[in-house]
Amino acid sequence: MNANSSVDGRARAVASLIERSEIYRAIFARVALFTGTLSILLAVGIYLNDETKFTTGRPVRAREFGMLWVAIFILEIAAALFFLAREARRSGRPLFSAEFKVALNQLKPFPIIPAAFTGWFLTTGYLGAQELNLVVVWIAFYGLMLLGTSLFAPRGIVGLGWPFLLTSLSVPVIANLIEGYISIDVPNVLMGVTFGLYHLFSAALNWLRK
Repeated sequence: MNANSSVDGRARAVASLIERSEIYRAIFARVALFTGTLSILLAVGIYLNDETKFTTGRPVRAREFGMLWVAIFILEIAAALFFLAREARRSGRPLFSAEFKVALNQLKPFPIIPAAFTGWFLTTGYLGAQELNLVVVWIAFYGLMLLGTSLFAPRGIVGLGWPFLLTSLSVPVIANLIEGYISIDVPNVLMGVTFGLYHLFSAALNWLRK
C-alpha cells in the first residue's frame, strides 16, 4: 500500500508539473535572461582584462576563473529559487512542494561529477592548466541536466540541452579552429557562448512562446 501510494503521489506530482509547464517556462525564461546576461558580462570582462588595454594590471588566473564562474552558477540557482518562491507565493502553494521534490530528485544526480571535478580543480587541478577540461565538464553536464527534465519540462527547456551537449562534444575541433586563427582564451569564449548566448537565445524563444 505504501509503495502504491508513493507511486500515485509521484504520478500526481508529475501531472501537476506538466499542467503548470507554461508557468515554469516563463520562470525559466527569466532565469535564462538573468544567467545569460551575467555570463556575457563576465566573459567580456575577463576578455577585456586579459586581452586588451582595459586591464586591471593582473590577469584572471586559472583558480580565479573557476571561482568566478562558480559564482555565476550560485547566482543562477538563487535566481531560480527566487522566481519559484514568488510564483508559489502568488498561487498559495508551498515552495518545497511534491512537484519541487520530484523535479529535484530527477536532477540531483547530474551535479555530482561537475561538483567533484570543480572541487578538485579549485584545490589542485588549477595548477595543471585544466580550465578547458573543467569547462567541458560544466557544459556537458548542464546539457545532460536539461535533457533530464524531459519527463515534465516543456520542449523549450529540454531542447536547450542539445546545444550544450553537442558543444561539449565538439570542443576539440572548436578549440583547434579558434586557436588556429586567433590567440584567445578558449575556455572563456566557450563559457560566454554557451552560458551566455545560448541562455539569451533560449530566453527570447521562451518569452515569444509564452
